[in-house]
Amino acid sequence: MKILTVENDVYEIDHVPDEIDDIRFCVFDTTETDWMDYYFLPLIFLESFYAPAICLQIGENSIQMPMDWSIVITDEDLTAIEVIPLTSLNNRGFLTATLNPLGRKMLEAEPIQITNIYQDVKWFFPKLKNGHLLVAPLENKPNPRCAFFVKEANKIPSDIDIGDLLD
Repeated sequence: MKILTVENDVYEIDHVPDEIDDIRFCVFDTTETDWMDYYFLPLIFLESFYAPAICLQIGENSIQMPMDWSIVITDEDLTAIEVIPLTSLNNRGFLTATLNPLGRKMLEAEPIQITNIYQDVKWFFPKLKNGHLLVAPLENKPNPRCAFFVKEANKIPSDIDIGDLLD
């Protein structure tokens, strides 16, 4: 699993050393609908669990996520966003919203499709609060494009406006 750091770099948390310096990861906080914004939270707790993995092709990039998570999708005109389970993608021509909150603030709609599924994968994830969307890098380089994922989509308000992601 990769996270976006304050330095606008990618940090791989599958191989975290025993002791680390202050590492912060990016989330989009939707807990207060009037004040939705990006925050960098300290990487204090990691959840470790086994779960099936779903491999996704987002544009030209690949990413693996736990199968029971959800993703933010959009339409080709970038007029609305919606959160749907990854298992609902199933080659239905969805587009996902991508951007980098620290660099390129230009929202793009990238095609997304399922490429593979693995039954038992060990995951390491930062502990997320209800209402937080994980901003996950899609590229292994500075200033990467990122997609938005969430474990419990029912904790995300349905009235997120596309402009909230750009502010």
